[in-house]
Amino acid sequence: MATITTQTTSSPAQNASIKLNITAPLPSPPQPTKKTNILSSLPPSLVPYAELMRLHQPAGIYAAYVPNLIGVFLAAASPTLTPSHRPTPTHLFSLTILHALSNTLLRGSACAYNDALDAPYDRQVARCKNRPVARGAVSALQAHTFAFFLGLCWILTLSILPSTSYMPAALLAASMAFYPFCKRITHFPQFVLGLSLALSQGIGYGSLGVDIRVLDSGTRIALACLYVSYVVHTMIYDTVYAHQDLQDDLKAGVLSMAVLCQGRTKMVLTSLAGMEVGLLGATGWMMGFGGMYWGGAVGGSAVVLGRMICVVKLEEPKDCRWWFERLLWWTGACVIGGLVGEFFLRGQ
Repeated sequence: MATITTQTTSSPAQNASIKLNITAPLPSPPQPTKKTNILSSLPPSLVPYAELMRLHQPAGIYAAYVPNLIGVFLAAASPTLTPSHRPTPTHLFSLTILHALSNTLLRGSACAYNDALDAPYDRQVARCKNRPVARGAVSALQAHTFAFFLGLCWILTLSILPSTSYMPAALLAASMAFYPFCKRITHFPQFVLGLSLALSQGIGYGSLGVDIRVLDSGTRIALACLYVSYVVHTMIYDTVYAHQDLQDDLKAGVLSMAVLCQGRTKMVLTSLAGMEVGLLGATGWMMGFGGMYWGGAVGGSAVVLGRMICVVKLEEPKDCRWWFERLLWWTGACVIGGLVGEFFLRGQ
């Protein structure tokens, strides 16, 4: 029976040339992990599909959800984006619920699709070898079919929104389809992931009827700064995340910023953090935001990022996971909180 072996090189810089070869016997399929959290309440036949959606790992859902909320509350807080009317808190709350459902479907579809493609790699990575396709609980075809079904459901939820949300949604879907291949061809899959996820900001402010084509150049630049800030933020937290699997990735030939930046990751993260905070500041300045935004989005993000860079232990997978999740929750709360504060101040 055909199985997976890897070729190794003597230098980390040569990892780009590592290829996955099907030449040696595969080990026995790993056994499924014990059901936890939401998985324990599901029938056994549904557990692999819930695992494909990562319902038991909500941090990833939040990663896709945050840029949606940033876009929604950016539009709500800025009179240059919604000059003719101020959305009501009730309307904003309904949008947050809709986007929560939408992003759960989108993230589930993306994970199922990614798992179907990455099963040969996942079997070589300790943290990933019990994923449903890797362990044989579902086939790659079943995972692809499930991903397609979830994608259709995502499109149905988006059909409720104004048409101004459709173009960024289409670009997001196309980029998510391409993303799983990046770890095979570039050390910067985190950059591609950021380009993709940040498009959700466009879905967010598009859901309030904002058409970027009719905005003045200054506002477009501000939106571009906020977009790039989330691209950079994704590069930061996903590089920390990738350090969980660094040794396995080196053996399997998986490319990432964690592989590329070995020994100088914190220096790179510091530069990226400075860029992110600067871009958040540029957005606030160009939008004319006040103290709520500067204290929350800019100041709060700077504190969280600085603290993470100082104390994270990149050589310890559990600590990388802990900080990955805190970066998602805390920095997301800082930016969204600052925008929500500006929205309520605008109504006074």
